[in-house]
Amino acid sequence: MVVNEIHKDSDVAARRRAASTAPSWKVGRLLLVTSDYHFHEGDKIHTTSAFMRFVPELLSLAKTIEVCAPIHTVSAGEQGFGIESEAIRYNPLPPSRTLEQFLRKLPADLLPILRALYEAARRSDLVWINGPHPLLPLAALACRLAGKPYLLWMRGDILETTRSKYAGSRLRNRLALRTAYFLDKLMQAAARNRVVFYTGSGLSRYAVLASYSQPARTSLVSETDVAAGPKGPLHRPVRLLWAGQLRPVKGLKYLLGALRLLLDEGYEVCLTLLGDGEQRDELEEEVKRLELHDHVALAGYVAPGPSLSAYFESADLFVLPSLSEGVPKVLLEAMAHGLPIVATAVGGVPDLIKDGETGVLVPPQAPRQLTDAIVRLVEHDDLRRKVSEQAVAFTREHTTAAEVARIGEGMQRAFPKVMVTA
Repeated sequence: MVVNEIHKDSDVAARRRAASTAPSWKVGRLLLVTSDYHFHEGDKIHTTSAFMRFVPELLSLAKTIEVCAPIHTVSAGEQGFGIESEAIRYNPLPPSRTLEQFLRKLPADLLPILRALYEAARRSDLVWINGPHPLLPLAALACRLAGKPYLLWMRGDILETTRSKYAGSRLRNRLALRTAYFLDKLMQAAARNRVVFYTGSGLSRYAVLASYSQPARTSLVSETDVAAGPKGPLHRPVRLLWAGQLRPVKGLKYLLGALRLLLDEGYEVCLTLLGDGEQRDELEEEVKRLELHDHVALAGYVAPGPSLSAYFESADLFVLPSLSEGVPKVLLEAMAHGLPIVATAVGGVPDLIKDGETGVLVPPQAPRQLTDAIVRLVEHDDLRRKVSEQAVAFTREHTTAAEVARIGEGMQRAFPKVMVTA
């Protein structure tokens, strides 16, 4: 009975805190333009995007949300989730899963995309454009033609991402880097004298051009998701976890290299990779080459909810070896579960992870340093407990409700004529 009363009191307190941070203003019709991967599943549209899990929370800032996104034909075995809300509807754009595919199809798709974006912008009161992607300058152009205000949500570095995928001096790689440089200039032009929200200090080059800017992030952590205390004792073997999309920019080959070093040095460790993507076959080959098949599980896509939480609960450490990032939502989820984190100091990651305080930071593309950081947390119980405790405390200040409130306050300052009293 006492336990039930405690839970009841904490639930009431949580609701009161959420109400106190609830935004006071709303926009009527919000248009979201995003390149996040979506696909048809029967008569419904599903996605694997972590950002799209956050979109329903934006209904506290908008009465309706229209999503303009490329919609693909489902592949065999594709898994994802749908958004169940009558206030959110989709406006399909031509499919293109990668940046390279988008640019290759652009001559044929340009006019249909511009027409769809222009008509959608005309129906909207405010347009939210995700970047970096070639859709961003096209959507900004459509907004200017339709006379509609827009904000740019910059959540990654196109230059870093392209360098990581197209390394080397081959002609194809040089062309990719030049294309990325040109697109970056177009996105900077779209940001000039406009509104920019940027996820990570590494993207401030867009912010300095804006008439209004603010650092921002999304969070998928509610108050009830945050662990009561630090992570407990390690398992044997030590369980390492990673989650995301299997792409070269995620640096997973370096993580596999670090795992090989750990095993060679006598540490009992295993690694679970959650997610799917273009690099799956390549990573499976790398697991074979490094003889890691008994120590690595490629678990595939895991839907949000109890199944995903179970992986976080059962892990000992979370490792993020990315070559480029914005501010990864998955880090906040891992921190909420009290997982000690080893991450590369790229993009907006240092905005979340303070070395030796809320985690351990290492340089990218460095398996040796990644290995040493994991060993440091495994062998030092005091450090592991400290970063776990401080990670949990940090997420309490950066829940979904808190981040939505910060975004709402920024939107009100940037668009006082568009946002109305809720």
